[in-house]
Amino acid sequence: DYTLWQQRQLLAGENTPGTLAHTQLQHWRTTLTDLPEQIPLPTDRPRPAVPSYRGDTVAFRMDADSHAALTALAGECRATLFMVIQAGLAALLSRLGAGDDIPLGSPIAGRTD
Repeated sequence: DYTLWQQRQLLAGENTPGTLAHTQLQHWRTTLTDLPEQIPLPTDRPRPAVPSYRGDTVAFRMDADSHAALTALAGECRATLFMVIQAGLAALLSRLGAGDDIPLGSPIAGRTD
């Protein structure tokens, strides 16, 4: 329900200058306009000729000491643990050749609650 409401709000204000929806959509269109279709990273096999749009997950476990250290770092930086791990991922991707502006997304709806 929230997603449908949000989509209606965005569509209603998309073409109305001065609305929050218009401002936000313009911001993201401008910010994301020059992103590459793909990031040049080393891969273990060639990219398929036709995209499958299948995703996957990689499970991993973190020991308690690493978790505590990252949580402490997050506290020192006034950030969340999620943001610290995301920054680490961006640093890794950059080191692997993805450049300095790393487009990362997450399935968060921007809800205030």
